[in-house]
Amino acid sequence: MRQVIAYPGTQGSFSAAAAQEAFPQGECVGYATFPEAAQAAIDGKADYALLPVENSFAGAVLPTYSILEKLPLHIVGETMKAVRHQLLGVPGATMEDIRQISSHPQAIAQCDEFLATLSNVQIIPSGNTAISAREVAQRGDAAFAAIASEEAAQAFGLSILKRNIQTSDLNTTRFFILSMDETPLAEPGKATVVFTVNNEVGALVRVLASFAESGLNMSRIESRPLPDTTFAYFFSADFEGMMDHAHLHRAMEAAKPFTRELRLLGVYPKARKPE
Repeated sequence: MRQVIAYPGTQGSFSAAAAQEAFPQGECVGYATFPEAAQAAIDGKADYALLPVENSFAGAVLPTYSILEKLPLHIVGETMKAVRHQLLGVPGATMEDIRQISSHPQAIAQCDEFLATLSNVQIIPSGNTAISAREVAQRGDAAFAAIASEEAAQAFGLSILKRNIQTSDLNTTRFFILSMDETPLAEPGKATVVFTVNNEVGALVRVLASFAESGLNMSRIESRPLPDTTFAYFFSADFEGMMDHAHLHRAMEAAKPFTRELRLLGVYPKARKPE
């Protein structure tokens, strides 16, 4: 029976391409929003949900962390996708015609140097790169353009007005593969935890020291404000190396006295960097 993979967006999006590359034999189904894709895995409509979590140029994709904080999903894998952004318009359009460009905020951030060269052009954030491309095709107006993939151009019959407009040629997005089942897709080499710290001097330092003393190699830490508390922060951290639940449990027990909340989101295989 074919596995079903939910992703945010539609045909031609980077998430769609990442899902198909991660599950070549799977049935990849697009959803309008991140929460809807995640909910599909919770409701059993999909075996996995694939959500972007980090871009090498623009940083963390915070809506994914918000979902992981609230929903009972486990990280069971990750994958990476090289990102090449194209400026798309209707056939026959020229750069001089463009008055409005739409795309996902992450894509806009990843093309900041190119966009800074444009004048008299309005930049409009949207929910998804491919959805922006589809809307440009539906409008049929040369004044509108979208930042999206070459696959989106092919899917919606658009022309590429400018190729590879991303600021960094190393632009790569990392995606989490999420499931209601916590079993990793392969031998785990990474783990992700989320936590808040006690409101006391040195609490964060003590948490990080507890992880280090337990032999965990932290490869990434990210903080973001808690929406319901002034100047309080939620942290996520990735660890790499030999992963087993007993080892992680001991490390988390050592860190727990210095936290208000501490949760393991999953242990999972480390993705290969795209060529």
